Amino acid sequence: MLYINALFLMIIIAAIVLFIVDNVKKEDDEDCKIVAIIEFNKIARYVLIALIAVFVFLRIYGFGEFPGGVNQDGAMAAVDAKALADYGTDRFGTKLPAHLYAWGYGQMSSLMSYCMVPFIKLFGLNVITMRLPILLASLMGIAAFFFLFKKLFSQDAALIAALLVAANPWHYMQSRWALDCNMFPHMFIIGLMFLVYGISRKRYVYISMIFFALCMYSYGVAFYMVPLFLLAAAIVLLVMKLIKLRQVILAIVIYFVVSLPIYITMLINAKGWDTISLPFVTMQSFPDSVRTNDMLFFSDTPVTQLFQNIKTTINLVFLQKPDLIWNSIDAFGTIYLCSIPLVFMGFVICLYKSIKEKEDDKKAMYRLLVIYSVCAALVGVFINGVNVNRINIIFYANIIFMAVSIYHIVSWKKYSSVVFAVAYGLLSVLFVVNYFNAWEEQIEKCFYSDFMDALYYIEDFDFDKCYITPDTQYEGSYAVSEILTMFGLDIDAEYFQGKTNEFNGKSIPYSERFVYSNPTETKPVYDEKVVYIIRSSAYSNYDFSEWIVDDFGDYIVVSSQ
Repeated sequence: MLYINALFLMIIIAAIVLFIVDNVKKEDDEDCKIVAIIEFNKIARYVLIALIAVFVFLRIYGFGEFPGGVNQDGAMAAVDAKALADYGTDRFGTKLPAHLYAWGYGQMSSLMSYCMVPFIKLFGLNVITMRLPILLASLMGIAAFFFLFKKLFSQDAALIAALLVAANPWHYMQSRWALDCNMFPHMFIIGLMFLVYGISRKRYVYISMIFFALCMYSYGVAFYMVPLFLLAAAIVLLVMKLIKLRQVILAIVIYFVVSLPIYITMLINAKGWDTISLPFVTMQSFPDSVRTNDMLFFSDTPVTQLFQNIKTTINLVFLQKPDLIWNSIDAFGTIYLCSIPLVFMGFVICLYKSIKEKEDDKKAMYRLLVIYSVCAALVGVFINGVNVNRINIIFYANIIFMAVSIYHIVSWKKYSSVVFAVAYGLLSVLFVVNYFNAWEEQIEKCFYSDFMDALYYIEDFDFDKCYITPDTQYEGSYAVSEILTMFGLDIDAEYFQGKTNEFNGKSIPYSERFVYSNPTETKPVYDEKVVYIIRSSAYSNYDFSEWIVDDFGDYIVVSSQ
């Protein structure tokens, strides 16, 4: 892959250089029309549509099986969603929370859980209903990307853009497992699309505010990024006289009506106030929260941390250095390793057109794209310990600039489309093959596939007590073992809370029936009503000679059944 990436990188750089050399010679009055609007024939359009359909199919194919296993954050979102579906509370009994308690020390955004509710209500708690909301949000993101480019350029340009995002590694990977913060970029790009259309038809501005408000329920960093973007966008549109003050005020009202509960929740925790419970929402206090440690402004050494954050952002976003395995595949990066020159070129084009474009509507659109990218980059500066999912808001911007560059180069020299088709076609095929094979073998270990198989295996066992290892994510990760167990065995929220002792035909309290501990004796006393799930590496520490032992890779089930 090293040589393939290097080859395509050199080809792309050469194409960019030739494009620049040829177009800097244009007369000033032609500068804003560097290229003609690209138009494909019917066959080319059908090919693009077919390719988009192929990648959408690959996006959907086996999304309940690949990646194998279950991530603990996704399991937690789903368990809370099941409680919301059954009782209108989270798993702890909090009624309609604006923000989820999650791990206690670190909370969880609520949008994904609420989106899971109708699917869990209809089809039960399982991997598919857990992952379906992020898959659908990602597909909506592709559609928003298409309409954004259609408004900015043309339908044919929109097809190129939609294909690029459909085949993008970051966009593909995040859509197939459930992580609450990954809803953020999709809500934002949909909001941005409606805002762009709202420049000419104002009712779309008001619709955009709903999606920008939903961003606040998607990820905490939205509190840095979204208000800053909206403020800058409002100033630009007001100065350009493309929107009236009363329309801005109405948009602000809509935004705050939808997002007010989460803003109040953040204020409660900033001021140390008590929980506020209303019939339709709970704005909860989280006294054990340590989330402020993630913020630059609360660092002990803010200046040192600032430079560290900038360095990390550059390494992660622009140099595409390796990140966590569930966020990217090293050989491909987030947008393919050879694509960064296209991102920079696209940014420069949009910046240039935001100044020189003669049509005010389009000039405003370019300005919104530039503002978006700058605000997204600032997320990496303000947040400590940035990784791909923490700065996920920037990747739509990168794909936008990448698509702008390819559109201009292909419009300039149509035969260059063959080069891009070969390069990204080959990279896409290699990525998909790697995703379903080598990467899958690695990720299922990180997503506790063997542990989940062990849980599914004992689901129909007749037991009074189950000892479950607390050593899943790391030694003593009690909370991770518990949330995975609650998901795998579909444990009822009120049973978990102790409001009832009835579960699966047994009347035994939850705390007595499920014990998150390794065996307390080296030779456990044989008991037909007891089951153990332990790590395979710990099996030799115990004498289970009288028991039935079932091997599930990294985990072992010990029982009498």
